[in-house]
Amino acid sequence: ALTRAGEYGAALTVSEQALALSPANPYAVLCMAEALSGRRRYKEALEYYEPIATDASGKVATTAHKGMLACLAELRRWDCILEQIGKWEMPPDRAYRWRVKALDGQNRTDDAIEFCHQWLKDNPDHPQALWALTELEIRRDGLDAVLTRMSRLAKIPSRPTVYKEIYASLCKRAGKPELALNQYEKMVHTTSDPNIHRKRAFALAKSGREPEAIPLMEELLKLHPKDYYVHSANIPACRREKQLDRAMEFYQKLLESQPEEKSIYGWIKKLKKFMNP
Repeated sequence: ALTRAGEYGAALTVSEQALALSPANPYAVLCMAEALSGRRRYKEALEYYEPIATDASGKVATTAHKGMLACLAELRRWDCILEQIGKWEMPPDRAYRWRVKALDGQNRTDDAIEFCHQWLKDNPDHPQALWALTELEIRRDGLDAVLTRMSRLAKIPSRPTVYKEIYASLCKRAGKPELALNQYEKMVHTTSDPNIHRKRAFALAKSGREPEAIPLMEELLKLHPKDYYVHSANIPACRREKQLDRAMEFYQKLLESQPEEKSIYGWIKKLKKFMNP
């Protein structure tokens, strides 16, 4: 529970106590590995992940595999990732994901693209495979070429929303916020994904349409008061629109409804600095 809450220091202390009581317990070993990984002590975490990744089974082994690969990625040990994928019987979808990441880390762009195509052949329109392929093709062919290609795919009605989402993201990167916003406007009518509304809010603010962006960001923050990026976009938008009083009123109400969310105090403090420089 402490690890899930991001309190890795406390999690580490409790894990040490658990291991002292039961050194061979795979759950205690796993908790120790996760706590160390959370503290960015990746080499030490690997020492705990490795035995249970090899000897354990079921959910413990699956979680250990995932954690071990994440640590190896942080350490940029791409050869080890490819070696472990070959040893473990991983679900194909997960194996593709890590293989592509490792090949990309080794700058083997063409090989990574080939595996992305295989991934998409086995799982047509898979979102993560499409995002990975897009980044790799940008590296190989350049942003303009991929933008043109994705523009055509996004217009096909039978294609899933992810194509429009990728195209909108590329438009933003190419300095075309209005085109990106146009895509998000289409998507909000066809999906209930809150992430699309979030991206639309960013695009509105980027396009100079703060009066529309601010109410949307406020609604998003009511749902997810921890969202650092929405906070970081909302306050500057209010500042540009000379609506800092509105922002202060909103944050005070947000704090009343979410008193346990301590980060809101920080945003209120930042607002006060803008209001009283």
